[in-house]
Amino acid sequence: MPNVTFSNALFEQMGGVNWQRRSELSSRQSLDAEKEEQSDSSSVSDKKVERAINRHAVVVLGSGLDDIWQNDAQQAWLLWQNIMTVFGWDETQVAFFDTAHLVSEEMVFATVEEVIELGVDWILTMDDEHALSEMLQEGVQVVAVPDIESMLMDPYAKQSFYTTVVSLSEQR
Repeated sequence: MPNVTFSNALFEQMGGVNWQRRSELSSRQSLDAEKEEQSDSSSVSDKKVERAINRHAVVVLGSGLDDIWQNDAQQAWLLWQNIMTVFGWDETQVAFFDTAHLVSEEMVFATVEEVIELGVDWILTMDDEHALSEMLQEGVQVVAVPDIESMLMDPYAKQSFYTTVVSLSEQR
């Protein structure tokens, strides 16, 4: 049987998404790699640690996240702080996107671009029916987890979140 291939234009018309790394990111990464090779071993390890610290560990999608993020008066924020502690995530390593604010197609596309630039391995979605979650599934592993409100009310939801994230962490 002959190998059938489609043009990129036809693939996109059928709803496919061609993910491409931006050239400025690729060239910046290759320049960083060259600089690391030229540095001595102590500065190489310092740069690796710095890059690991600045890299986002996880992206979280969900409706209403703006209301709870860094709001000490919210039980939901206290729960999220505990989650970050359990998994060893620093606040600076977690990027969140409130899907309630992504109402236009342009906003969704801009957020897709922003998430791609973060370079995460997987995304946690508390709103898997949202167009953003669906679009990102075509280029990165998007994992549905219980939303924070559910975890506040139901211990099984917290357990489900924990087991899901532990299994993802083991795959890395």
